[in-house]
Amino acid sequence: MQLAMVAVLAGVMLAVTGAGQAWARVSAAVELPGIGSARLGGAEVTGNDLAPLGALALLGLVLLVAVAATRGRGRWVVGLALLALGGALVLGGALGGARVSEEAVERAEQGLLEGVPGGTGLRVATPPGGPVMVVAGGLLLALAGAEALRRGAGWPALGDAFRAPPDRAQPLAGQDEPPWEGD
Repeated sequence: MQLAMVAVLAGVMLAVTGAGQAWARVSAAVELPGIGSARLGGAEVTGNDLAPLGALALLGLVLLVAVAATRGRGRWVVGLALLALGGALVLGGALGGARVSEEAVERAEQGLLEGVPGGTGLRVATPPGGPVMVVAGGLLLALAGAEALRRGAGWPALGDAFRAPPDRAQPLAGQDEPPWEGD
């Protein structure tokens, strides 16, 4: 259980960090006859600009708490949710990384990127770090979800102190006071 929970934390951190990094760097330049080219501006497109990947990854923290708070079939549902969340992040990271260059050029040509004038010569650099981090984080979340499905029923649950009063174990007959409040 501890290894799966560490995988969830690491997956969330990787995906949130990767989604906030620059997935494309766009710079604009203009050709000046007889002088050369001059850079006019530049901007970055992050994974969060393409889709809310960072916010999606933060749902993993909610599911981390849910794994500890549930047991039985509830933990199975949480495992499915972790598996689905990881799959969504892997898909979002892979597809976003594949289309980020075209998306950045389209936004720049429409004048939607601040600092990059529309209709100029564009250069786009696509560092792979952000998408790779989101995909890796998604894989860790999916693996933790698969482990929760496979072994989650046998993991320990929260103690009585964290349960609602009707769910707590009832004291044995003749034992009215807690054992620590003895004579």
